[in-house]
Amino acid sequence: MDRRMVVTAAGAAAAAVLLGAEPAHAGHTHAIQTAPSPSTGAPIAGGGSWIVNKPSGYYIGRAMPGDTFDDEVTTAGNWHYGRAVTAVNMCGWVLPGSLGAARGDVADTCSAATSDALSHRRTVGRDYNAPAHDATDGTAVPAVTGCTLYYNYFHGSDFGANGGHWANPAAAPIGASVRYRFTTDDGAAAVVRDAGLGWGFVPIGCVTRPARLFNDND
Repeated sequence: MDRRMVVTAAGAAAAAVLLGAEPAHAGHTHAIQTAPSPSTGAPIAGGGSWIVNKPSGYYIGRAMPGDTFDDEVTTAGNWHYGRAVTAVNMCGWVLPGSLGAARGDVADTCSAATSDALSHRRTVGRDYNAPAHDATDGTAVPAVTGCTLYYNYFHGSDFGANGGHWANPAAAPIGASVRYRFTTDDGAAAVVRDAGLGWGFVPIGCVTRPARLFNDND
């Protein structure tokens, strides 16, 4: 994971943004493979790789097995920042161990400015289950058994305007309880973790949200 250390790459990209130009580096595209969970080491439920807003951050989508990901920045911890090219066309971070066979080089398309914006949780959602930095999982809440969990809801990296693209339904319906994490900015979907299906999106009417919700930024 040391091919390009995040501090060096992000610093160069930030300098380019300050000068009014995008970096001209080449990203390395790869096929996505199912990654191990950072917390358990087991393959993540649902397959592929979570797309998160920063390393160890909030779930914002899913790169499915065989999808193409353009790796533009890699940290020492093996997190990868770049574009999930297939289906969602989204900038974000994918998990360590998620990059499979190489598929060639392309020009970078996800800037340091986008990475910085993504790192703040109010960019990607609202009504969180806990204050910033106070939780790494959702809060257990009742759910409507039989609702479909979708691994993707966004298309593109504008999370206020590009919701509603329900895609990649899970293989089974959710159970009677899920762990609620946050609500999308359009108020139509909730990010939850189902015990068997993993992280994804459900229609907001499928869950009872916690009594206390938080909208502080980070």
